[in-house]
Amino acid sequence: MINSYRKKINSEYSHLDTNTIRWSKTLDFIGTCDAVNSGLDIGDRTSFTVELEKVFGCAFGNTNIDLDTDEIQGKYDVITAFEIIEHLYNPLWCLEQIREGLLENGRLYLSTPVGKPYFLWSPSHFHEIHRKRLNFLFKRAQFHIIRQDTFKIHPTYFYFTGFRPFLRGIFEKVQIYELGINK
Repeated sequence: MINSYRKKINSEYSHLDTNTIRWSKTLDFIGTCDAVNSGLDIGDRTSFTVELEKVFGCAFGNTNIDLDTDEIQGKYDVITAFEIIEHLYNPLWCLEQIREGLLENGRLYLSTPVGKPYFLWSPSHFHEIHRKRLNFLFKRAQFHIIRQDTFKIHPTYFYFTGFRPFLRGIFEKVQIYELGINK
């Protein structure tokens, strides 16, 4: 069964203001990198996948599988999972599969919303995980945090357009991580 919390990716998705801001801040977090031999972007291919290929200097594959039950094929220097785990029934399974798909010194770049009150969740999210619980999840999946950051995904004026957007200004952030495999 395909996860009903999975968001449909189409050309409209690539042009949303929130994605443009998120992708820009994600590239700022990644920074400049040495070229790698192989990369995998978890989820559907988007225009952001092309940007990742430029940053890492290699072609990126994408997944077209049920991330709650299917295995990731191949071994990669870099795997990215941006805004993925909040849509999954079982994020631990996906993280374990990612770990198996990384080469020994490989890196996982992952982002997900910081947990916020349930009434502010996106309808397509099955989980929104607070930082402390996410750290436990990484540890259970045998990852360690190399570095982390948080950022907002809306322009400042958005948070003053109503009561709910104002609450989003207080609670809504994206947490982003660079992770390595525990040895």
